[in-house]
Amino acid sequence: ESVKKVRKKRNAAEVKRALAALRDASATSSTELRLMPLIVDAVRARATVGEISETLAANWGFYRPSL
Repeated sequence: ESVKKVRKKRNAAEVKRALAALRDASATSSTELRLMPLIVDAVRARATVGEISETLAANWGFYRPSL
């Protein structure tokens, strides 16, 4: 319920911009990759942890340990 409230109040365009910047940066193979400032920008725009995780997973996938 609280996530729904946050999503209604936030600036959707700003969240979209922040997640797009994070997606684009995570797609590069640069050893100088600096994602934390982009993640902080996304959090400040009120993106959820799930949205940020899905954005990164789009390029990197998910870790699935073998059992």
